[in-house]
Amino acid sequence: MKKREKDLHLARIVLAELVKAGSLRRRDLEKRTLIKCGTRATFDSILAFLKAQGYIAKASEAHIAPYQITEKGKRFLEALSS
Repeated sequence: MKKREKDLHLARIVLAELVKAGSLRRRDLEKRTLIKCGTRATFDSILAFLKAQGYIAKASEAHIAPYQITEKGKRFLEALSS
């Protein structure tokens, strides 16, 4: 699997986990993602990309606030799943 395909696959996993759970703290999201594939470094870069693009967001300003998928993220997940 090429790097870009692997990154998109990991992004799909992260977004799908947020859809299933509704919201997850970073640690729980990381655990669920790493069980399926990837490394911590890859997870960190994918999480940063998803936050920067507005596909996920923290539920509040608190440091330990859980992440939630945004409407933009749901559309991106649909595009990835097609």
